[in-house]
Amino acid sequence: MSDNDNEAPLVPYTDILRQECPRLRILVIGKSGAGKSALINAVFGVDATPVSHKTPGVHDINKPLSFPSNDRIIVHDSKGFESGKEDQVQDVLDFIEHRANMPALADRLHAIWVCAEIPFSGSRLFETGVERLLKECRDSVPIIVVFTKLDILRLHVEKKVERQLEERGEDLDDDEFDKVIDVKMDEAVHSLCVQPLCVLTASDSPKYPWVATSNGREPRFKKTIMELVDRALELTKLENIWIEMAIAQRSNAKTSIDASIRIGRKLYWRGLLSDIFIGLSTRKVLDLLHRDIINVWNMDDPAGHLQKPEFLALLSVLVEDLSDEKTNHYPLTERAINAFIENPTSIIISGPTAVVMLFAEWVRGIYKKTKNSLRCMVAFIIDLTLTMDTLFYLVLSRGTGPMTIRLVNKALLIYKARKAPVHASIRAWADRWGTFSHLDSNMVINKIQELLQEYNVKPEQWMMKDEIVDETWIAVDALREM
Repeated sequence: MSDNDNEAPLVPYTDILRQECPRLRILVIGKSGAGKSALINAVFGVDATPVSHKTPGVHDINKPLSFPSNDRIIVHDSKGFESGKEDQVQDVLDFIEHRANMPALADRLHAIWVCAEIPFSGSRLFETGVERLLKECRDSVPIIVVFTKLDILRLHVEKKVERQLEERGEDLDDDEFDKVIDVKMDEAVHSLCVQPLCVLTASDSPKYPWVATSNGREPRFKKTIMELVDRALELTKLENIWIEMAIAQRSNAKTSIDASIRIGRKLYWRGLLSDIFIGLSTRKVLDLLHRDIINVWNMDDPAGHLQKPEFLALLSVLVEDLSDEKTNHYPLTERAINAFIENPTSIIISGPTAVVMLFAEWVRGIYKKTKNSLRCMVAFIIDLTLTMDTLFYLVLSRGTGPMTIRLVNKALLIYKARKAPVHASIRAWADRWGTFSHLDSNMVINKIQELLQEYNVKPEQWMMKDEIVDETWIAVDALREM
């Protein structure tokens, strides 16, 4: 009987969620040049044509913008408002009200971002039309005010402080200078942006949440984009929209890890101790776990490298040092041929040179609720998530562009060099089990969450080693503990 005869038609949970809400839908408001396009590019990892248009008006607000490199986001743009054109403002208010009350979750407006360039040169913070929107908008859709071009404000503040220091004949080291600038920046943002927002909404504190951002490549500015994502998620009340926003964004790795945990809790991580996988091949179980995590990270991967069985096989080899199954370091030996005859899904023959790649021994056969299988599955979830975490920062450092095998290989090798304490923690935890009787799904998932939070990439503490890799899949032995 084949491996698939008894397998239930299980599908990734992310596919189930996508049927209800396939894309995040947001409205960006702000005049041309306010930095809307740069903001969308920075948050969602796209190299988009400008969202802003030279001609003011709202006649295209119902025509959403989509992006081939990230199909999880739809943007509506209000564009600018011509002075005295009150009907344009009303069109936007009507659009918001209409979209907020649509019956299907996929058709609703999920967020509104009001973009305003920080007026460092004395210009006006908001257009008259935007001021009216902020006064009259209801609470039907979460609104965030985004003050853009923080990097330009910092340059102005730095120059001003440098002049003052020069006039006084004083000098500061870099750390002291940065501390002074940080204080001055907070004061400038408050006086130029926050206070006018309070005055506009007639309140002692801002009526709307706000974030000051820049799409600059310095770490201090990248953090502002992450803060925007965090703030947007805090305002999102519906769980499925929270998950869709977390999937759509490509600027906050911690958010992707949190979303992976939320998805796992809903079904398949919880299923490791239930009977949901009874009768399924271990390979099928791995495939479900793998696809959910890959879908959550939503990387620009048009060739599908991250979905390929070669990647899954390499991940299985990362885990095998935790398995009780004997590791076999063979190419296509007699035993390998017998393994292929007994379990055809354990072998991959790919590429123009017909490379043979075998799954690790622990993946073969039918999934069973044993100490060994649970330990390996937990390690697989953690190894895959932390490999994706590594890959995220490799992509972020490179800039936008499609996924390559070279990047995937590099992430695997970097994580392999870091995995020893991760696996030691998993083994120590598993060795204390004794039996399964005291375990429940929440305990297992909580341990996965604890280890992911402990060992995720800390960019400020860890520099990625530069690995020399090819554009073809690495050999499995490169990931084995020799």
